[in-house]
Amino acid sequence: MHMTQILDWRPEPGEVVEFELTTDRVPEPHDVPASHFQRVHLRLAADHRASGRRQSPWAGVKFDLPGRADLDALTAAWQGLVRRHEAFHTWYEPDADGLPGFRLPPGSLTVRPSRVGDFTDPAGLRAYLHRRIDEQTAVSWPGLTAGVIRRDTSSTVYFAVDHAYTDGHSLALLFDEIRTRYQAALGGAPAGLAPAPGYLDCNLRERDRSASLTTAAPELAVWSEFLAAGGGGFPDFPVGVGNDADELLPGTRVRYPVLTGDQARAFRAYCARHGGGFGAGAFAALALAQREFTGNDVYRVLTVVSTRAYPQLLQVHGWLVNFVPLLFRLPASPTLPDAIAAAQQGFQRARAGYDVPMYRAIELLGGDVPSIPPMVSYLDGRSAPGSRDYLGADATVLAGPDNARGVSLWINWFPDRADLVVNMPDTAEAAAGVPKYVDRVREIMLARSGR
Repeated sequence: MHMTQILDWRPEPGEVVEFELTTDRVPEPHDVPASHFQRVHLRLAADHRASGRRQSPWAGVKFDLPGRADLDALTAAWQGLVRRHEAFHTWYEPDADGLPGFRLPPGSLTVRPSRVGDFTDPAGLRAYLHRRIDEQTAVSWPGLTAGVIRRDTSSTVYFAVDHAYTDGHSLALLFDEIRTRYQAALGGAPAGLAPAPGYLDCNLRERDRSASLTTAAPELAVWSEFLAAGGGGFPDFPVGVGNDADELLPGTRVRYPVLTGDQARAFRAYCARHGGGFGAGAFAALALAQREFTGNDVYRVLTVVSTRAYPQLLQVHGWLVNFVPLLFRLPASPTLPDAIAAAQQGFQRARAGYDVPMYRAIELLGGDVPSIPPMVSYLDGRSAPGSRDYLGADATVLAGPDNARGVSLWINWFPDRADLVVNMPDTAEAAAGVPKYVDRVREIMLARSGR
Protein backbone atom coordinates (compact mmCIF):
# COMPACT_ATOMS: atom_id res chain seq x y z
CA MET A 1 0.00 0.00 0.00
CA HIS A 2 0.99 3.57 -0.46
CA MET A 3 1.18 5.78 2.63
CA THR A 4 0.05 9.38 2.29
CA GLN A 5 -1.19 12.31 4.32
CA ILE A 6 -4.85 13.03 3.80
CA LEU A 7 -3.91 16.56 2.69
CA ASP A 8 -2.18 15.00 -0.33
CA TRP A 9 -5.17 12.83 -1.26
CA ARG A 10 -7.21 13.98 -4.27
CA PRO A 11 -10.38 11.87 -4.03
CA GLU A 12 -12.42 11.60 -7.20
CA PRO A 13 -15.84 13.20 -6.56
CA GLY A 14 -19.03 11.22 -6.24
CA GLU A 15 -21.89 10.43 -3.88
CA VAL A 16 -20.73 10.09 -0.27
CA VAL A 17 -22.43 7.55 1.98
CA GLU A 18 -21.35 7.07 5.59
CA PHE A 19 -21.84 3.91 7.63
CA GLU A 20 -23.06 4.73 11.13
CA LEU A 21 -22.26 2.35 13.96
CA THR A 22 -24.93 2.24 16.68
CA THR A 23 -26.00 0.09 19.63
CA ASP A 24 -29.06 -0.19 21.86
CA ARG A 25 -27.00 -1.31 24.86
CA VAL A 26 -25.30 0.63 27.65
CA PRO A 27 -21.50 0.12 27.82
CA GLU A 28 -20.24 -2.04 30.67
CA PRO A 29 -16.86 -1.56 32.37
CA HIS A 30 -14.03 -4.06 32.00
CA ASP A 31 -10.86 -4.29 34.08
CA VAL A 32 -8.28 -5.20 31.44
CA PRO A 33 -5.55 -2.53 31.50
CA ALA A 34 -4.61 -0.56 28.42
CA SER A 35 -1.29 -1.46 26.82
CA HIS A 36 1.73 0.79 27.30
CA PHE A 37 1.32 2.19 23.79
CA GLN A 38 -2.39 2.80 24.30
CA ARG A 39 -1.84 4.61 27.61
CA VAL A 40 0.77 6.96 26.20
CA HIS A 41 -1.18 7.57 22.99
CA LEU A 42 -4.56 8.21 24.60
CA ARG A 43 -3.11 10.47 27.30
CA LEU A 44 -1.11 12.47 24.76
CA ALA A 45 -4.16 12.85 22.52
CA ALA A 46 -6.25 14.06 25.46
CA ASP A 47 -3.55 16.56 26.44
CA HIS A 48 -3.32 17.86 22.88
CA ARG A 49 -7.08 18.30 22.66
CA ALA A 50 -7.09 20.20 25.95
CA SER A 51 -4.31 22.53 24.78
CA GLY A 52 -5.67 23.01 21.26
CA ARG A 53 -2.54 21.56 19.65
CA ARG A 54 -2.85 20.15 16.14
CA GLN A 55 -2.90 16.37 16.07
CA SER A 56 -4.17 13.42 14.07
CA PRO A 57 -4.26 10.44 16.46
CA TRP A 58 -5.86 8.18 13.88
CA ALA A 59 -4.85 5.82 11.09
CA GLY A 60 -6.91 4.99 8.04
CA VAL A 61 -7.10 3.25 4.71
CA LYS A 62 -8.88 3.78 1.42
CA PHE A 63 -9.29 1.52 -1.61
CA ASP A 64 -11.45 1.13 -4.71
CA LEU A 65 -14.21 -1.30 -5.58
CA PRO A 66 -15.38 -1.79 -9.18
CA GLY A 67 -18.57 -0.06 -10.29
CA ARG A 68 -21.18 1.66 -8.15
CA ALA A 69 -20.95 0.04 -4.72
CA ASP A 70 -23.97 -1.94 -3.55
CA LEU A 71 -24.97 -0.34 -0.24
CA ASP A 72 -26.72 -3.39 1.18
CA ALA A 73 -23.68 -5.59 0.56
CA LEU A 74 -21.25 -3.00 1.89
CA THR A 75 -23.38 -2.41 4.99
CA ALA A 76 -23.38 -6.15 5.66
CA ALA A 77 -19.60 -6.21 5.22
CA TRP A 78 -19.02 -3.45 7.76
CA GLN A 79 -21.45 -4.95 10.26
CA GLY A 80 -19.76 -8.33 10.05
CA LEU A 81 -16.34 -6.76 10.52
CA VAL A 82 -17.14 -4.60 13.56
CA ARG A 83 -18.89 -7.49 15.30
CA ARG A 84 -15.97 -9.84 14.64
CA HIS A 85 -13.20 -7.64 16.04
CA GLU A 86 -12.93 -6.62 19.68
CA ALA A 87 -11.23 -3.35 18.68
CA PHE A 88 -14.62 -1.96 17.63
CA HIS A 89 -16.63 -2.82 20.73
CA THR A 90 -14.10 -2.33 23.56
CA TRP A 91 -12.28 0.90 24.35
CA TYR A 92 -10.70 3.15 26.99
CA GLU A 93 -11.73 6.61 28.15
CA PRO A 94 -9.13 8.92 29.72
CA ASP A 95 -10.31 10.56 32.94
CA ALA A 96 -8.73 12.18 35.98
CA ASP A 97 -8.14 8.81 37.64
CA GLY A 98 -6.79 6.74 34.78
CA LEU A 99 -7.97 4.87 31.70
CA PRO A 100 -11.08 2.86 32.55
CA GLY A 101 -12.14 0.31 29.97
CA PHE A 102 -15.60 -0.29 28.52
CA ARG A 103 -17.21 -2.90 26.29
CA LEU A 104 -20.39 -3.61 24.36
CA PRO A 105 -21.89 -6.95 23.32
CA PRO A 106 -20.74 -7.41 19.71
CA GLY A 107 -24.18 -8.67 18.67
CA SER A 108 -25.68 -5.33 19.72
CA LEU A 109 -23.76 -3.41 17.05
CA THR A 110 -25.73 -2.26 14.03
CA VAL A 111 -24.41 -0.50 10.93
CA ARG A 112 -26.68 1.76 8.90
CA PRO A 113 -25.88 3.63 5.66
CA SER A 114 -26.45 7.39 5.73
CA ARG A 115 -26.38 9.35 2.47
CA VAL A 116 -24.45 12.60 2.81
CA GLY A 117 -24.80 13.89 -0.74
CA ASP A 118 -22.97 14.45 -4.01
CA PHE A 119 -19.61 16.21 -4.18
CA THR A 120 -18.21 17.66 -7.40
CA ASP A 121 -14.98 19.26 -6.14
CA PRO A 122 -12.03 17.06 -5.02
CA ALA A 123 -10.73 19.68 -2.58
CA GLY A 124 -14.14 20.18 -1.01
CA LEU A 125 -14.65 16.43 -0.74
CA ARG A 126 -11.27 15.91 0.89
CA ALA A 127 -11.93 18.73 3.35
CA TYR A 128 -15.26 17.17 4.32
CA LEU A 129 -13.75 13.70 4.79
CA HIS A 130 -10.84 15.11 6.79
CA ARG A 131 -13.21 16.97 9.11
CA ARG A 132 -15.42 13.92 9.61
CA ILE A 133 -12.45 11.67 10.35
CA ASP A 134 -11.10 14.13 12.92
CA GLU A 135 -14.53 14.46 14.55
CA GLN A 136 -15.41 10.77 14.67
CA THR A 137 -12.04 9.47 15.82
CA ALA A 138 -11.86 12.05 18.63
CA VAL A 139 -14.68 10.39 20.60
CA SER A 140 -14.08 7.31 22.74
CA TRP A 141 -16.73 5.24 20.97
CA PRO A 142 -17.18 4.38 18.24
CA GLY A 143 -13.91 6.23 17.60
CA LEU A 144 -14.05 5.48 13.89
CA THR A 145 -15.57 6.54 10.61
CA ALA A 146 -16.32 4.48 7.52
CA GLY A 147 -17.87 5.40 4.22
CA VAL A 148 -17.84 5.10 0.46
CA ILE A 149 -17.62 7.54 -2.44
CA ARG A 150 -19.91 6.03 -5.07
CA ARG A 151 -19.40 6.52 -8.79
CA ASP A 152 -20.66 4.60 -11.81
CA THR A 153 -17.18 3.44 -12.85
CA SER A 154 -15.68 2.73 -9.42
CA SER A 155 -16.29 3.44 -5.75
CA THR A 156 -13.78 4.39 -3.06
CA VAL A 157 -14.16 2.86 0.39
CA TYR A 158 -12.56 4.76 3.26
CA PHE A 159 -12.05 4.01 6.94
CA ALA A 160 -10.24 5.61 9.88
CA VAL A 161 -10.01 4.74 13.56
CA ASP A 162 -8.11 5.93 16.62
CA HIS A 163 -4.57 4.56 16.33
CA ALA A 164 -4.94 3.09 19.84
CA TYR A 165 -6.94 0.25 18.26
CA THR A 166 -5.18 -0.39 14.96
CA ASP A 167 -1.82 -0.75 13.22
CA GLY A 168 -0.53 -1.34 9.70
CA HIS A 169 -1.14 -5.08 9.84
CA SER A 170 -4.71 -4.48 11.01
CA LEU A 171 -5.42 -2.09 8.15
CA ALA A 172 -4.15 -4.71 5.69
CA LEU A 173 -6.50 -7.25 7.28
CA LEU A 174 -9.38 -4.80 7.00
CA PHE A 175 -8.71 -4.24 3.28
CA ASP A 176 -8.94 -7.97 2.64
CA GLU A 177 -11.84 -8.68 5.00
CA ILE A 178 -14.14 -5.93 3.74
CA ARG A 179 -13.60 -7.04 0.15
CA THR A 180 -14.17 -10.69 1.09
CA ARG A 181 -17.37 -9.87 2.98
CA TYR A 182 -18.59 -7.55 0.23
CA GLN A 183 -18.18 -10.18 -2.48
CA ALA A 184 -19.89 -12.79 -0.31
CA ALA A 185 -22.82 -10.46 0.39
CA LEU A 186 -23.19 -9.67 -3.32
CA GLY A 187 -23.54 -13.37 -3.97
CA GLY A 188 -25.88 -13.95 -1.04
CA ALA A 189 -23.38 -16.25 0.68
CA PRO A 190 -21.83 -16.16 4.16
CA ALA A 191 -18.28 -14.82 4.34
CA GLY A 192 -17.14 -17.99 6.11
CA LEU A 193 -14.69 -16.23 8.44
CA ALA A 194 -13.83 -17.82 11.77
CA PRO A 195 -14.14 -15.80 15.00
CA ALA A 196 -11.09 -13.61 15.58
CA PRO A 197 -9.16 -13.37 18.86
CA GLY A 198 -9.30 -10.04 20.66
CA TYR A 199 -6.60 -7.57 21.65
CA LEU A 200 -7.54 -7.52 25.36
CA ASP A 201 -5.87 -10.90 25.90
CA CYS A 202 -2.73 -9.39 24.38
CA ASN A 203 -2.96 -6.51 26.85
CA LEU A 204 -3.14 -9.01 29.70
CA ARG A 205 -0.05 -10.82 28.45
CA GLU A 206 1.81 -7.52 28.22
CA ARG A 207 0.77 -6.63 31.77
CA ASP A 208 2.08 -9.95 33.08
CA ARG A 209 5.31 -9.62 31.09
CA SER A 210 5.89 -6.12 32.44
CA ALA A 211 5.30 -7.29 36.00
CA SER A 212 7.84 -10.10 35.56
CA LEU A 213 10.67 -7.70 34.69
CA THR A 214 13.07 -6.28 37.28
CA THR A 215 16.18 -4.15 37.07
CA ALA A 216 18.20 -7.39 37.15
CA ALA A 217 16.38 -8.95 34.19
CA PRO A 218 18.89 -10.16 31.56
CA GLU A 219 16.46 -9.04 28.83
CA LEU A 220 17.33 -5.42 29.69
CA ALA A 221 20.99 -5.83 28.68
CA VAL A 222 20.32 -4.88 25.07
CA TRP A 223 18.47 -1.76 26.22
CA SER A 224 21.29 -0.81 28.61
CA GLU A 225 23.85 -1.14 25.82
CA PHE A 226 21.65 0.83 23.42
CA LEU A 227 21.26 3.75 25.83
CA ALA A 228 24.90 3.69 26.98
CA ALA A 229 26.07 3.99 23.36
CA GLY A 230 24.33 7.36 23.22
CA GLY A 231 25.21 8.70 26.64
CA GLY A 232 21.88 7.56 28.06
CA GLY A 233 19.67 9.08 25.38
CA PHE A 234 17.96 8.23 22.12
CA PRO A 235 19.69 8.64 18.75
CA ASP A 236 19.60 11.80 16.66
CA PHE A 237 18.97 11.78 12.93
CA PRO A 238 22.16 11.95 10.82
CA VAL A 239 21.29 15.40 9.44
CA GLY A 240 19.94 18.48 11.19
CA VAL A 241 16.20 19.04 11.19
CA GLY A 242 16.03 22.58 12.59
CA ASN A 243 14.73 21.60 16.01
CA ASP A 244 17.60 22.31 18.39
CA ALA A 245 15.14 23.04 21.20
CA ASP A 246 13.69 19.51 20.81
CA GLU A 247 10.15 20.86 20.61
CA LEU A 248 7.07 19.20 19.19
CA LEU A 249 6.72 20.92 15.81
CA PRO A 250 4.25 20.62 12.94
CA GLY A 251 5.33 17.67 10.80
CA THR A 252 5.28 16.77 7.14
CA ARG A 253 5.27 13.35 5.45
CA VAL A 254 6.98 12.51 2.15
CA ARG A 255 7.12 9.24 0.19
CA TYR A 256 10.23 8.32 -1.82
CA PRO A 257 10.20 5.48 -4.37
CA VAL A 258 13.27 3.30 -3.82
CA LEU A 259 13.09 0.08 -5.86
CA THR A 260 10.80 -1.51 -8.42
CA GLY A 261 9.47 -4.99 -7.72
CA ASP A 262 12.24 -6.62 -9.79
CA GLN A 263 14.93 -4.45 -8.22
CA ALA A 264 13.67 -5.27 -4.72
CA ARG A 265 13.85 -8.99 -5.42
CA ALA A 266 17.38 -8.60 -6.81
CA PHE A 267 18.41 -6.62 -3.73
CA ARG A 268 16.94 -9.32 -1.48
CA ALA A 269 18.95 -11.98 -3.33
CA TYR A 270 22.12 -9.91 -2.91
CA CYS A 271 21.46 -9.56 0.83
CA ALA A 272 20.85 -13.30 1.17
CA ARG A 273 24.25 -14.03 -0.38
CA HIS A 274 25.80 -11.95 2.39
CA GLY A 275 23.95 -13.39 5.36
CA GLY A 276 20.94 -11.11 5.69
CA GLY A 277 17.44 -10.32 4.55
CA PHE A 278 15.98 -7.31 2.76
CA GLY A 279 15.46 -5.54 6.09
CA ALA A 280 19.09 -6.05 7.08
CA GLY A 281 20.12 -4.62 3.72
CA ALA A 282 17.96 -1.55 4.25
CA PHE A 283 19.36 -0.94 7.75
CA ALA A 284 22.87 -1.49 6.37
CA ALA A 285 22.26 1.22 3.77
CA LEU A 286 20.97 3.56 6.47
CA ALA A 287 24.08 2.90 8.57
CA LEU A 288 26.50 3.39 5.68
CA ALA A 289 24.82 6.65 4.71
CA GLN A 290 24.96 7.79 8.35
CA ARG A 291 28.71 7.07 8.42
CA GLU A 292 29.23 9.16 5.29
CA PHE A 293 27.26 12.08 6.72
CA THR A 294 28.54 12.00 10.31
CA GLY A 295 31.57 9.70 10.56
CA ASN A 296 29.72 7.64 13.18
CA ASP A 297 30.36 3.89 12.89
CA VAL A 298 27.71 2.96 15.47
CA TYR A 299 24.17 2.72 14.13
CA ARG A 300 21.38 2.98 16.70
CA VAL A 301 17.66 3.20 16.06
CA LEU A 302 14.36 2.11 17.52
CA THR A 303 12.66 -0.27 15.15
CA VAL A 304 9.14 -1.66 15.13
CA VAL A 305 8.34 -5.33 15.63
CA SER A 306 5.00 -7.08 15.78
CA THR A 307 3.98 -8.77 19.02
CA ARG A 308 1.74 -11.23 17.13
CA ALA A 309 3.87 -14.11 18.33
CA TYR A 310 1.91 -17.04 16.90
CA PRO A 311 -0.36 -17.60 13.87
CA GLN A 312 -3.69 -17.22 15.68
CA LEU A 313 -2.80 -13.64 16.60
CA LEU A 314 -2.40 -12.70 12.95
CA GLN A 315 -6.18 -12.20 12.86
CA VAL A 316 -6.26 -9.76 15.79
CA HIS A 317 -7.21 -6.18 14.94
CA GLY A 318 -5.32 -3.92 17.33
CA TRP A 319 -2.11 -2.01 17.99
CA LEU A 320 0.13 -5.01 18.56
CA VAL A 321 3.63 -3.63 18.11
CA ASN A 322 6.66 -2.82 20.21
CA PHE A 323 9.86 -0.84 19.74
CA VAL A 324 13.13 -2.74 20.09
CA PRO A 325 16.65 -1.24 20.23
CA LEU A 326 18.67 -1.98 17.09
CA LEU A 327 22.38 -1.41 17.61
CA PHE A 328 25.34 -2.49 15.49
CA ARG A 329 28.85 -1.27 14.74
CA LEU A 330 30.38 -1.01 11.28
CA PRO A 331 33.95 -2.26 10.79
CA ALA A 332 36.72 -0.04 9.51
CA SER A 333 36.29 0.81 5.81
CA PRO A 334 32.96 -1.04 5.68
CA THR A 335 31.44 -2.50 2.55
CA LEU A 336 27.75 -3.18 2.05
CA PRO A 337 28.25 -6.93 2.70
CA ASP A 338 30.00 -6.06 5.98
CA ALA A 339 27.11 -3.81 6.96
CA ILE A 340 24.47 -6.39 6.00
CA ALA A 341 26.03 -9.03 8.23
CA ALA A 342 26.33 -6.60 11.15
CA ALA A 343 22.75 -5.36 10.70
CA GLN A 344 21.37 -8.91 10.56
CA GLN A 345 23.11 -9.86 13.80
CA GLY A 346 21.97 -6.65 15.48
CA PHE A 347 18.38 -7.13 14.40
CA GLN A 348 18.25 -10.75 15.55
CA ARG A 349 19.47 -9.68 18.98
CA ALA A 350 16.96 -6.84 19.18
CA ARG A 351 14.10 -8.99 17.87
CA ALA A 352 14.65 -11.53 20.64
CA GLY A 353 13.21 -8.96 23.05
CA TYR A 354 10.03 -8.37 21.05
CA ASP A 355 7.88 -8.94 24.15
CA VAL A 356 9.85 -6.64 26.50
CA PRO A 357 7.70 -3.48 26.56
CA MET A 358 9.86 -0.49 25.69
CA TYR A 359 8.19 1.81 28.20
CA ARG A 360 8.72 -0.70 31.02
CA ALA A 361 12.35 -1.29 30.05
CA ILE A 362 13.16 2.42 30.03
CA GLU A 363 11.29 2.91 33.31
CA LEU A 364 13.38 0.22 35.00
CA LEU A 365 16.58 1.74 33.62
CA GLY A 366 15.66 5.20 34.89
CA GLY A 367 15.25 6.89 31.52
CA ASP A 368 12.56 8.87 29.72
CA VAL A 369 10.91 8.11 26.39
CA PRO A 370 10.16 11.05 24.06
CA SER A 371 6.45 11.65 23.49
CA ILE A 372 6.97 10.69 19.82
CA PRO A 373 10.05 8.45 19.70
CA PRO A 374 11.98 8.61 16.40
CA MET A 375 12.09 5.20 14.75
CA VAL A 376 12.59 3.18 11.58
CA SER A 377 9.93 0.64 10.62
CA TYR A 378 10.57 -2.12 8.09
CA LEU A 379 7.52 -3.92 6.70
CA ASP A 380 7.48 -6.82 4.27
CA GLY A 381 3.90 -6.54 3.07
CA ARG A 382 4.14 -9.04 0.21
CA SER A 383 2.46 -11.87 2.09
CA ALA A 384 -0.43 -9.88 3.58
CA PRO A 385 -3.86 -11.15 2.46
CA GLY A 386 -4.85 -9.39 -0.75
CA SER A 387 -1.47 -7.66 -1.15
CA ARG A 388 -1.29 -8.44 -4.87
CA ASP A 389 -4.46 -6.39 -5.33
CA TYR A 390 -3.12 -3.23 -3.67
CA LEU A 391 -2.05 -1.61 -6.92
CA GLY A 392 -5.25 -2.38 -8.84
CA ALA A 393 -7.42 -1.22 -5.93
CA ASP A 394 -5.28 1.89 -5.32
CA ALA A 395 -5.06 0.81 -1.67
CA THR A 396 -3.52 3.55 0.46
CA VAL A 397 -2.84 4.02 4.16
CA LEU A 398 -4.03 7.47 5.21
CA ALA A 399 -2.62 9.64 7.99
CA GLY A 400 -3.48 13.14 9.09
CA PRO A 401 -1.20 16.16 9.48
CA ASP A 402 0.78 15.50 12.62
CA ASN A 403 3.63 16.70 14.79
CA ALA A 404 7.27 15.66 14.94
CA ARG A 405 10.34 16.18 17.09
CA GLY A 406 12.71 14.16 14.95
CA VAL A 407 12.52 11.93 11.91
CA SER A 408 10.69 8.62 11.57
CA LEU A 409 11.06 6.34 8.56
CA TRP A 410 8.91 3.56 7.13
CA ILE A 411 10.55 1.15 4.68
CA ASN A 412 7.80 -0.81 2.93
CA TRP A 413 8.27 -3.74 0.55
CA PHE A 414 5.27 -4.73 -1.55
CA PRO A 415 4.97 -7.02 -4.59
CA ASP A 416 5.38 -4.17 -7.08
CA ARG A 417 7.88 -1.91 -5.32
CA ALA A 418 9.78 -0.85 -2.21
CA ASP A 419 9.46 2.70 -0.95
CA LEU A 420 10.51 4.84 1.97
CA VAL A 421 8.17 7.21 3.81
CA VAL A 422 9.55 10.00 5.97
CA ASN A 423 7.82 11.94 8.73
CA MET A 424 9.85 14.97 9.84
CA PRO A 425 9.50 18.47 11.28
CA ASP A 426 8.21 20.91 8.70
CA THR A 427 11.31 23.10 8.79
CA ALA A 428 13.59 24.51 6.10
CA GLU A 429 16.59 22.63 7.50
CA ALA A 430 14.80 19.28 7.44
CA ALA A 431 13.48 19.93 3.93
CA ALA A 432 17.04 20.63 2.75
CA GLY A 433 18.91 17.88 4.59
CA VAL A 434 16.66 14.84 4.95
CA PRO A 435 16.15 14.26 1.19
CA LYS A 436 19.94 14.23 0.69
CA TYR A 437 20.31 11.47 3.26
CA VAL A 438 17.39 9.49 1.82
CA ASP A 439 18.79 9.85 -1.71
CA ARG A 440 22.11 8.41 -0.55
CA VAL A 441 20.36 5.45 1.11
CA ARG A 442 18.49 4.84 -2.13
CA GLU A 443 21.72 5.01 -4.17
CA ILE A 444 23.37 2.40 -1.95
CA MET A 445 20.43 0.03 -2.36
CA LEU A 446 20.08 0.64 -6.10
CA ALA A 447 23.75 -0.17 -6.66
CA ARG A 448 23.06 -3.77 -5.63
CA SER A 449 19.63 -4.19 -7.19
CA GLY A 450 20.58 -5.01 -10.77
CA ARG A 451 19.19 -1.72 -12.07
